[in-house]
Amino acid sequence: MKKLICLLLASLLCLAGCSTTPKAPAAEGESLFKAGTYTGVGDGRNGPITVEVTFTAGAIESITVKEHTETAGICDPAIEKIPGAVVESQSLGVDTVAGATLTSDGILKAIEDCVVQAGGDVEKLKAATEKTPQAKTEESRSTDVVVVGSGITGMSAALSAKEAGADVVVIEKQATTGGTTAIAGGYLISIDSKLYDDSDFDDSLETFRKYWDERMSYSGQESGYPDEERWEAIVSKTGETVDWLQEKGVTWEAFTGFGPYPTAHNPAGGRGLIDEMVKIAEAQGIEVITECKGEKLVLDDQGAVVGIVAETSDKVITFNTASVVLATGGISANAEMVKQYSPKVDKAGTISVAAAGSTGDGLTMALEAGAVPFDSFFTSICATTVDPALASQVADASKLTTNKQLGVNAKGERFASEAAVYFDALGSDMIQDGNAPFYYIYDSSDAEIAKILEQGATAGAVVKADTIEALAEGMKVDAATLKATYDRYQEQVAAGKDEDFGKAAENLTSLETAPYYAVVFYPTTFGSQGGVLTSETGQVLNQAKEAIPGLYAAGEMSNRYFYNENYVLAASLGLYATTGRIAGAAAAAK
Repeated sequence: MKKLICLLLASLLCLAGCSTTPKAPAAEGESLFKAGTYTGVGDGRNGPITVEVTFTAGAIESITVKEHTETAGICDPAIEKIPGAVVESQSLGVDTVAGATLTSDGILKAIEDCVVQAGGDVEKLKAATEKTPQAKTEESRSTDVVVVGSGITGMSAALSAKEAGADVVVIEKQATTGGTTAIAGGYLISIDSKLYDDSDFDDSLETFRKYWDERMSYSGQESGYPDEERWEAIVSKTGETVDWLQEKGVTWEAFTGFGPYPTAHNPAGGRGLIDEMVKIAEAQGIEVITECKGEKLVLDDQGAVVGIVAETSDKVITFNTASVVLATGGISANAEMVKQYSPKVDKAGTISVAAAGSTGDGLTMALEAGAVPFDSFFTSICATTVDPALASQVADASKLTTNKQLGVNAKGERFASEAAVYFDALGSDMIQDGNAPFYYIYDSSDAEIAKILEQGATAGAVVKADTIEALAEGMKVDAATLKATYDRYQEQVAAGKDEDFGKAAENLTSLETAPYYAVVFYPTTFGSQGGVLTSETGQVLNQAKEAIPGLYAAGEMSNRYFYNENYVLAASLGLYATTGRIAGAAAAAK
């Protein structure tokens, strides 16, 4: 039965692929371009990307990415692959790189810029390259444990399973390893770690619990979480995990800059942390396969997980295995899932800065295998960000701050103190209010800021008006409500006391110099809090609260246990590495 199911699933997933036939350069004597070397610019994820393209009269000869501010490790595959693909195919109709779509698009736009300068036909070059249908080959492999996802959760699970004696394969759907970990700061909570043995810093669980509880209470919500027993069971082992990773060769330094709790920091950040873990894993014989997407779990007739079907660009691979560990991250980059599982987060108009691969693949596979999702999801809140429409038009938009402004929601009502009491507090306030968009009102008293705002208004990304009532019209909020909110705020500024939301007196600044400006800010998120129900060792549970044999989940795949409707900065990686370590050992034991 098991073999039959594997073969059927592999057949169903054996979709048609394609091979690309490069287009020939122009016929001799035919001129497609003005020969020469040109420099072009396109917008990537983080800013402009500059390329240099050399043309002969009949062909694109070479492409070099000269400058960019894209995230190291995430953008590398696009920078390596896109230029070569364009030159090889003599076409702009090449595929973007998984996990680096915006970087890929930016490179292609910069190349288009050069094509235009060289007198080429962009539309013809955008036409898809000639493709010959080609069936994907089927492959069957056997191993003890397959880990799906190569962030800190997945790599910790892989190293732990290998340590327990298992043969391990890690599959990663993106072109590069790391997921959201790769774009994180590389900090891990480390309660009772050896890193602090020679320090008088209080790294006790009791002290950290007080801080955690205080932060979890900020939202004012009662979600039923954290689960105190699960929280203590995992958090108390974070220092142990840090020490375990250090013994394997991961680089740490003690860091206490986030508040009254200890963290371990990799000096090279999240990208460097993952690179070290992958290098260690491969040295131990763990195979890490990128651009390989887990598609469906294979179940036997008793409902046990006995394999997983995965797909690459040219293969459908059925892994026959004793255990699968799902470490695929959350749902933040899947708008439909966020709407379904986190309607409050969706309503607030959040912007996700999580890795592009956080699309809920693991959740989908687990649910199909009989797993149970948490009854409520939330999100890992980052800070707030100025409207991307403004940031893309005005270079200095990042200089705009909120603490001395008047912030209102879509109803024209003030909803919180504009001076956040900690890093992600304002984002939390926005999500709890839910009435997006959120505007911050400025006057013209600061010449430098007014200059930035004027540029934004000219670009159509900032609302400008000579009166508050007219400003309300541009913001599309009720004028009477906004005027009343403004008047109330000004009264409190004059009195030097914010009786509504307690903003400190030093941040109460009068806004009375016309013209006025309104700028949209968004709450940003970089992960989700939810996933599926699991045991303390990471076994995925079914409706009867029984373990699904052979299936484990860790990290964002099962992290609702730890959070109310809030987040603690630099907290997640330590939790996820620990849950991954525990799940990996349990998966190997099976």
